[in-house]
Amino acid sequence: MNDATARAVERMLAADPLWTETGTAGERIGLDRHTLLHAGPPFADPAEICPPILNAAAAALLFEGMAGGVEEARALVRSGAVTLRPAQDFGVVTPLAAVVSRSMWLHVVEDAGGSGARAYSPLNEGGGPALRFGIVSGAVVERLRLLHGAVGPALAGIGPVALTGIACEAMEQGDELHGRVGVASALLTETLVSRLGGTGEVCAFLKEAGQFFLNPWMAACKTMLLAGDGVPGAALVTAAGGNGVRFGLRLSGMMGKGWASAPVAAPQGPDIGVSRPRLPAIGDSAVIDALGFGALALDAAPLLRAELGAAAETAIAAADRLLCADHPVHGRRVGLDARAVLLGGPVPPVCLAALHAAGEDGIVGRGLAWHPPSCLAEAVAVVDARSRAGFPDAHAPQE
Repeated sequence: MNDATARAVERMLAADPLWTETGTAGERIGLDRHTLLHAGPPFADPAEICPPILNAAAAALLFEGMAGGVEEARALVRSGAVTLRPAQDFGVVTPLAAVVSRSMWLHVVEDAGGSGARAYSPLNEGGGPALRFGIVSGAVVERLRLLHGAVGPALAGIGPVALTGIACEAMEQGDELHGRVGVASALLTETLVSRLGGTGEVCAFLKEAGQFFLNPWMAACKTMLLAGDGVPGAALVTAAGGNGVRFGLRLSGMMGKGWASAPVAAPQGPDIGVSRPRLPAIGDSAVIDALGFGALALDAAPLLRAELGAAAETAIAAADRLLCADHPVHGRRVGLDARAVLLGGPVPPVCLAALHAAGEDGIVGRGLAWHPPSCLAEAVAVVDARSRAGFPDAHAPQE
């Protein structure tokens, strides 16, 4: 780890993510009605958009009342009348194929440590018909109406929620905080239901939403990564995600600009039912693994470790060679150094669900995906070029 990356890591370690409020994307990030946010790097052209994201975009437009049917909604996206943009360009992280539209409610997570970093994530839909699975149906749209018509407003006044304590306790009980978040979700639900009075439609939804912790935790991880952003010459990964076609990265020394990206393979692992064609890696939840949890923390999740087999052992072995520093709160190694890969280190893993490539069957399995090596090399080259060009430290005191 070079000196620049060490400075970025020090700032990241000082971050203290806190879920402070909940509000709509229109209110919190100024999202307009003709823009939808998706996971991973940008698409080169509307024709490149993968079927699951196109389906999710159609469901979002139906929810927003901007289209009368699925084909009309898809046509709005294909024609460019509605624009899809990377969520992380707005400080938002969104799971799998889920898109964010103007009326959708977001978790707002801020760094209580004083860096000013802030990130956002949509509310988790629970199981059953869900936007993040990349399917479009009346049931998906109805779930969106429940989530953003009742659950979001109910959480608006929930008060600050500390996430790191929940994360620590959950890891002690077998969660690695990405592929397995059941303990963390139960702990978070207990807090939320208590504050909401324990009864009613929203409490009933939360009690059944077994992965509700995942989305605010994504925003918490992104907040920590953003606290280390903007250091010239630093190769700390601060953005990571797949769009179902390409996997993208951003490093601290890229100064918050652009993406390095490359084609990516599908997650490999156990199927759900019969084997079906898998979509290439998708989702901004890769920020969890970039911080050092998920695939790089499978030693803490024995059940998931056993399910993933030999690939899990490879991922665990990679952690010590890729991660930068011990976190003072979690007591684990965190911070992914892209230069470590170029210096002969292992390729970083990501723990992901696998979606049906055609966007018809939702989740078809789970497993591990791997950062494309060419993507990491491109990102480091951009960092070095910007460092030579004399870009200033984004957080240095101004004279």
